[in-house]
Amino acid sequence: MADELLTLVGPDLHGDVARCAAAAGYRIVTAHPADCRREWLRAAAVVADADAVRVLAGQSPPRRTGVVMVTDDDPPSDIWRTAMDFGAEQVVALPADESALVGLLGGFRSPRGHPGGAIAVVGGHGGAGATTLAAAVAITAGDVASRVLLLDVDEHGAGIDLTLGIEGRAGLRWQDLTLEGGAVRAESLHSALPHVDDRLSVLAPRRDGRRPISADAVVAALDAGRAHGDTVVIDVPRAAGALADIVLDTVDLAVLLTTATVHGVASTRAAAERIHRRGVVAGLAVRGPAPSGLRAVDIAAAVDLPLITTYRSDPGLPARLEAGRLRVTPRSPLGRAAQAIRRRAAADDRLAA
Repeated sequence: MADELLTLVGPDLHGDVARCAAAAGYRIVTAHPADCRREWLRAAAVVADADAVRVLAGQSPPRRTGVVMVTDDDPPSDIWRTAMDFGAEQVVALPADESALVGLLGGFRSPRGHPGGAIAVVGGHGGAGATTLAAAVAITAGDVASRVLLLDVDEHGAGIDLTLGIEGRAGLRWQDLTLEGGAVRAESLHSALPHVDDRLSVLAPRRDGRRPISADAVVAALDAGRAHGDTVVIDVPRAAGALADIVLDTVDLAVLLTTATVHGVASTRAAAERIHRRGVVAGLAVRGPAPSGLRAVDIAAAVDLPLITTYRSDPGLPARLEAGRLRVTPRSPLGRAAQAIRRRAAADDRLAA
């Protein structure tokens, strides 16, 4: 399959870029520069003109490699500086320098280091257990990843820090971050957050905070973790909203969790439709038991998602959570489910091994 080239240019330059893309072996994808985050993160390379750079300046996309600015004239110096902030290293005049653009695009196809992977866990309905599963995935990822960043963006939940037994530990919460359109270094973020251990850092809402979680802060934390090579796990609210959409547009894999009940599956279908509309790479996790005998494969067919894992509820888990932090053993049903999700994420070549 050909690499994708995100093309953010007007009609006057589109034909020139298309010829260069074909010569370099790329498949063109297009998007509006005001709504191209998903394509920006996934395309092998990006070509943008001055008008697109002006729009991108208001979106603060993460800096990345493989960005070229194209123009049919000399770009204003401020526009070129902005393009450099996004990661552009060259400006190419078209059609005069088509061969230069072909050469640059060919160079971008050389093997590159992978960013860290991001996994979202979404409950298909209330009480599905998404927070517990997200925490288990993060704990399990810590066995193989150098650093794990666990983000709880459900400001109406009890808090994933409570699930992990670290709610009393010092460190920043979402409401403490003021990153209006800014960026943050992953090393600084890890050092400022509460830790479960030396690999797993947690960013959760402050339960007594009245200020909502900032979308800018979520984007900055996600981008910082990915750029640093961290495994990022996000507990996403099941309710639709701008914050959930931003997360879903960024992650490499979304895991939708449902119980094996008729009412649970009915609610999960609505959540699955939202995920489908956003074009997210997603899969299903099913938590048993199944009182009416529903089979996991039939549930997956009903919500039109590939089945990643099934696991049974642990009747002793609520009591253990009341007594202290969540502990996940490799042979437990929850541990095996978390490992299956991690393996499914790692199987995608867009994620770091």
